[in-house]
Amino acid sequence: MGLLAGAFAVLRKELQTELRDRAALNATLLFSVAGLAIVAYGVGPAVLPAVVQSALLWVVLFFAAFSGLAHVFTHEEEAGTSSLLRLTADAHAVYLGKLLFNLLLTVLIALITVPAGLVAVSASPDRPWVFAAVALSGVLALATSATVVAAIIARAQGRGALFGAVGLPLLLPVLLIAVDATKNTLEPEMIPGLAMREIVGLCAFAVMVIAASWLVFPAVWEE
Repeated sequence: MGLLAGAFAVLRKELQTELRDRAALNATLLFSVAGLAIVAYGVGPAVLPAVVQSALLWVVLFFAAFSGLAHVFTHEEEAGTSSLLRLTADAHAVYLGKLLFNLLLTVLIALITVPAGLVAVSASPDRPWVFAAVALSGVLALATSATVVAAIIARAQGRGALFGAVGLPLLLPVLLIAVDATKNTLEPEMIPGLAMREIVGLCAFAVMVIAASWLVFPAVWEE
């Protein structure tokens, strides 16, 4: 089985598993709804600075995504089928399939959370397409980082707490760049060059994480 065929087979398995038990989707939707409701109630009719609006958006999106992305490598460990997957699929195909699943899940979370979050904080970007590009690049960096962290801690005890402890230092630069880039798109006088620089920075971070993960994942997966 080729790399792409194997990756799509893993992706199909992940989608079927998620549609059957909905563990990740239910967790992310619950946190998204709860987080957005709290933000909307706390903000009320107040007009917040752009930096606060941006920070609130990314805090909700970050924790909503992380509550679901951690499950991507736990299905096989909990079911005891991880050894079978190691025997039947190439390590790189497994990584690529899991990454694609996390990307799809994170994009779905963003499609729900970001528009609702904009309403909750009473924000309106002047250039929606630039704002969407910032959100998409941030989602890409978030999903790539979460995938490799989930692989590292999949067989550890106390996976939930360890996922946050390991993932937060890796994702802190992403969150800082994403908050700053989003703030720029929400300000009345947006600076296009600054937004483009930060989009490139987020995409470069995602590419760097994918490259590093591609090199180390076989050792992590097969140990």
